[in-house]
Amino acid sequence: IGADMWGYQACSEMVMPFCYDGTNDMFEPSKWDIKQFTKDCKKDWNVTPRTNMANLIYGGRNIEAASNIVFSNGLLDPWSSGSILKSTGDVVSVIIPEGAHHLDLRAQSVNDPKS
Repeated sequence: IGADMWGYQACSEMVMPFCYDGTNDMFEPSKWDIKQFTKDCKKDWNVTPRTNMANLIYGGRNIEAASNIVFSNGLLDPWSSGSILKSTGDVVSVIIPEGAHHLDLRAQSVNDPKS
């Protein structure tokens, strides 16, 4: 599969609909089209998207039976909104106010957080 493993995973078990309205985001307007997404997955990977597979495998937001999980969340990261942001039971949420997905892998910038 190589470098595009995420493309396969997005088609097979981690289907995440993306849509944009062009007003509340920085993208051109684009609606989620499951029919087109399915066609693309069949063409690229010969798989049919299983839209509920991640919830079936990982339980969605129902984490009552989970244990020994630490969610680290950088608040500069747009992905943090989909994470668990409050600790509960044996599940710990760590908030890193100036952290972001791959922030440490980016080139240095004058806009980098002080931390």
